[in-house]
Amino acid sequence: MWFSFSHPKEVCMTYYEHCVFALKLSATFMYGAVTTFIHAFIPDIFVTTPSDVNNYIKNRLNMAGCR
Repeated sequence: MWFSFSHPKEVCMTYYEHCVFALKLSATFMYGAVTTFIHAFIPDIFVTTPSDVNNYIKNRLNMAGCR
């Protein structure tokens, strides 16, 4: 089945650029999820990591694609 992916074009990326960007964000989300989970049980570690990850993702999204 052939798909005409329009979303990457809408954000001024090629399919490959969008794929790599989304995979990197996914890895960052996973890192954030694991460290935040650990932080929930041991509050003295990963103290700023949840906020740091959120800010990193926000900045990456703001700098990506059409601006």
